[in-house]
Parts: sequence; structure tokens; C-alpha cells
Amino acid sequence: MHVVVIVLGDIGRSPRMQYHTLSLLKEGYDVSLVGYEGEELVPSLQAQNNLTAQINIVRFRTSSPKVLRGILPIYYLWRLLNLMGMLVFSVFMRVPWPVDYVLVQNPPAIPLLLISYLYCRILGLFMPEKRPKLIVDWHNLGYSMLSQGFIKKIAEKYERAMAPLASGHLCVTSAMKDFLINDMTIEESRISILYDCPPDMFQPLSMEEQHKFLLRIQDSLHCKWQEGLANNETIFTQEVDGKIIPRPNRPVLVTSSTSWTEDEDFGILLDALISLDKRLETLRLIICVTGKGPMKEFYEEKLSKLHLEHISVHTLWLEPGEYPRLLACADVGVSLHTSTSGLDLPMKILDLFGCQTPVCALKFECIQELLQDDVNGRLFASSGELSNQLYDLLTPITGYDQTPQPHSFGKLADYSENLIGRPRWNKNWKTHALPLFKG
Repeated sequence: MHVVVIVLGDIGRSPRMQYHTLSLLKEGYDVSLVGYEGEELVPSLQAQNNLTAQINIVRFRTSSPKVLRGILPIYYLWRLLNLMGMLVFSVFMRVPWPVDYVLVQNPPAIPLLLISYLYCRILGLFMPEKRPKLIVDWHNLGYSMLSQGFIKKIAEKYERAMAPLASGHLCVTSAMKDFLINDMTIEESRISILYDCPPDMFQPLSMEEQHKFLLRIQDSLHCKWQEGLANNETIFTQEVDGKIIPRPNRPVLVTSSTSWTEDEDFGILLDALISLDKRLETLRLIICVTGKGPMKEFYEEKLSKLHLEHISVHTLWLEPGEYPRLLACADVGVSLHTSTSGLDLPMKILDLFGCQTPVCALKFECIQELLQDDVNGRLFASSGELSNQLYDLLTPITGYDQTPQPHSFGKLADYSENLIGRPRWNKNWKTHALPLFKG
């Protein structure tokens, strides 16, 4: 059985589609993974020696001539035609036949849904008994990400017309399933909810593992509090009598992963930190912000102008194999994700949950399908609320005679305990996604 998995974007920055690929390979399917060039794939997908199935990775570049960017209508038309050409060439010329299933990530819907549908129909003309089935994995609604206007109306009509033509559908929330049934007129029997779940690489770490990782990234966390550290010490950990323990009066570590786009208002976190810094006395915070995106330099300039006494903020880019280790070392994570449709959930919260690290998350529709306030984290609606939550959650660390390990003090310890035993990706995938590939 052969499945074509298509991402009309950088494959390396689409973890869910990479996890689909891994699960299909483990079940013995051959997989062609198609998408843009860019970031490295997750380590387990790079090493396929222990799998009997075969993987064919097809990555391509899209051109965006600078001379056209000043004439937006022409630029958008060029980009659309270029995408269509590269995608058609990739699936027809670089993907072997026969194909049994085509799994696509939505959004973007344009032109992916149309080309994927036509691809299945054309292959069916040559092999009527082997016409591929199209499965759409709904991460969001494509048209909801566009500004109001004529183009958005056209995009909505297009997406509503294409959606019922697929054989099967996966979605990330119960709210999305209800929308597909009630607004897209898709039969319930063709839809399965596949909640994001962390794969096995997102796990808690021992103090020894944390220490090794923190030593590796120590230069990236340079701040005034590092002065006087011995060679085998980090600002968070130290070795005493051959055992790794938290340093006395260590800073707390807060992480936030962002795409540095307008969809995630990083200014909320900045304002919260400015307010929080004024309230702190002895507690110190190190904030690690990971990710790449168009507004990173804008916010880095803002960060450089901050004069915080008790808080040090660092922007990092970590390889896929290192990112889970940072989350496991954190005391708490912060999610600034909002949803243009109100129907999707941020995978970055699941990554933290896999490491049993609690999260403070910006409140929006359907977020409570994932994060229950004061159970496995906190929900906030403003920078003031986030500032108060961080203060209440983190300051208890100063009341211990022996400095506790990450997220093992105060309310954070309770939240972390409530995250034990959450379902993992592969088991969840077998239950809710695999049946669509056996139909």
C-alpha cells in the first residue's frame, strides 16, 4: 500500500504530517512525503533503517521574484501558478505509481485541494480499480486566515465546494468536526477526530539528562547571572558528590514557542514580563523563546530596549532533536496561539504536556478541549492576567530549603502530576486515523 502525504509548506515545520508519515511507515505502508524544502525532519524520520516500509521524500522550492512583490495582484498570481506547476510536477513525475491514498494538510486549501482531487481522478482513469482515496487533515480553515474581502469570499466558496469531494477527513477538535458536518455538509461517518498527541520524543528528563542539555546551550543563555560558574555547572544545575541537583536559588525557566507572525501577539508576553519584573524581589526568570518567522527581528529590537532587572529573555532556534529537551527543562510554558477559525488547537501545548510541563495559554474558543484552567495549566485573556499567573505559579520556588526540580513545586507540581498518562501519538493514531487507511 502506498500513501502520498502532501504539505504545501515546509515539511520540517509541519510536525503533525511528519508524525502521520512515521505512523504509516510503522504500519508497513510505503510513503511519498511531498512538500517544500527547509528545516530538517524529526530525527526518527531521518533514521529509517529499522522500518521495512519505504519512504520517498520529495521536496521542492518555490520562487518569489522580488521584482513582483511590489505589484501584489501580479505577485499573487505568479505565486499561485508557480505553486501549481511545482506541485503537479512533483506528484506526477517524482511520485511512483500506484497510489492508494493521498493525505493532504489543510490549510492551505488553494490550490492543494483541487490539484490533489484531480490527481486522484487522473490516476483513476489509468487504473480504475486503484483510484486513490483523498483524505484531508483539517488543521484549520484556509479561508479564515485571509483578510475580509472578495478574495476571502471566493476562497470560502472554493473550500466549501472541494471539502465534500474527499473520501475521508481528520480534524484536530470536536468543534471542527461539528463544523464540517453542519457547515460543510460532510457525512459524520467520513470524519474522525484525531487530537494532537505528543510523540515519544517529548518525555520528562532525568536531572542528569537535563544537565547535559543545559551545558550544550549554556552559551545561548548568556546573562549576568552566569558569572563565576565552574566548568561543569549550569545556571540551573550543579554536580555534588557525583549527583546532579538543582543549583541553590536557581532561576526559573519559562519557554514559549512562536511562529513570529501577527497571529501570535508576542507583545502580550512582553507586557506581562515588564509588569512582572517590577514585582519580583529575589526570584529570577530566564525566558527562552523558540521559533522562526517574519516578525522575529521586530520583536528582538524591542527586547534589546528592555531593561529588566530580574528577567532575561533569549530567542533560540533548536534542532528538532533538541527542542523537546528544552521543554522538559522548563518550569512552565507560555502559549500565545490564537485561532482564526476558533476550531483548531496549538500543537506546541501538546509538546509541553508530553514533557509533563504545565502551560499558561491565551484563551480562545475550544482551547478548553485541551487545557483545563487550574487543572493542567492556566488560561489568560490579557497581559495583566498572564503576569499575575506567572507570579503566583513561580514565586513559591523561593520558599523551599532545597531548590526543587523543574515544575515540581507549588501549583505547578499538581498540574504536572495531572499530565501523567496522557495518550501518545502512535496509540491515538492507530485508533482514530488508521481505519481511514483501511477503508
